[in-house]
Amino acid sequence: MDLFINIILLLAGFVFLVKGADFFVSSSSSIARRFNVSSLVIGLTLVAFGTSLPELAVSFIASLTVEQGATADIAMGNVVGSNIVNITLILGLTALARPIKVSKTMHKKEFPYLIFSAILITLFAALFQSDYRIVWWESLILLTAFTGYIILMLKSTKPDVIVEEYKVYDTKKSIILLILGIGGVSLGGWMVTCGAESIATNLLVDVIGMSQSKAVTLIGLTIVAIGTSLPEMVTSIVAAKKGENEIAFGNLVGSNIFNVLFILGLSGLFTPLGINQDVMFDLWIMIGLTLVAVISAVTFGFVSKKEGFLLVLIYIFYVTFIVIRALGV
Repeated sequence: MDLFINIILLLAGFVFLVKGADFFVSSSSSIARRFNVSSLVIGLTLVAFGTSLPELAVSFIASLTVEQGATADIAMGNVVGSNIVNITLILGLTALARPIKVSKTMHKKEFPYLIFSAILITLFAALFQSDYRIVWWESLILLTAFTGYIILMLKSTKPDVIVEEYKVYDTKKSIILLILGIGGVSLGGWMVTCGAESIATNLLVDVIGMSQSKAVTLIGLTIVAIGTSLPEMVTSIVAAKKGENEIAFGNLVGSNIFNVLFILGLSGLFTPLGINQDVMFDLWIMIGLTLVAVISAVTFGFVSKKEGFLLVLIYIFYVTFIVIRALGV
């Protein structure tokens, strides 16, 4: 009975996360349009932040609710898993829906920052802490780098023509939607965190006999990562179908940067973020996949349907690998 309740809690949490993020994106994009902000800036900042709210809610709440003296392992697993989902499954499905043309302006700024953020978090995890943790001073560095990213985005783009992807609401409605969005992702984040941790304990540990660490890691890298990445998936696919390539690709790039620099930075200020050997290995996988996606986008100038299919296939192989790894087969 407890398992059933936790599954319902998890699924309901995802609904609140997705709908809350949708309200946030609609309201924040509407406000940005009133100030004639460009599509690329909206994709790389407001939309990326809005679609990353589920990851923020789950990771931040996990860091606040963890027992004293422990580490928030699910927070790290969620972010790493979500980034891998973004650059494989979601980018792949988006390209299958419609080939994505890559803006040349992303080559000199956003792509280098994306690679930089992935390498930075891996270095912190592997070199600077013998116990594999992200602690408060490292979190401050991540947040400082995030601030630099926002400043760079706001200074380096020019306003463009308003598109129809996001409606422009009046100020009162925008504020109401913004409040509902933040409330939705906050409640959903708590529900997903509680449900996921309980499922990991009750099913994987008690029934299958998996270790607590591997169970939490597997749940964070798969179910929680995919669930919290649903807003990115919906936003990018819809944007690509409507020809908004800058929002479609910019959303994924911006979300991955937000996940590492802002979400891990903010979460690590309160509780050390645990990084076990499995997540450490997945960090290297994340860097490798990021480099592959960036090199492919820069070389060809777009992500084709064929490349999209390969990215989806890579994600399927990845999930198969981490399940086998967790089961110790």
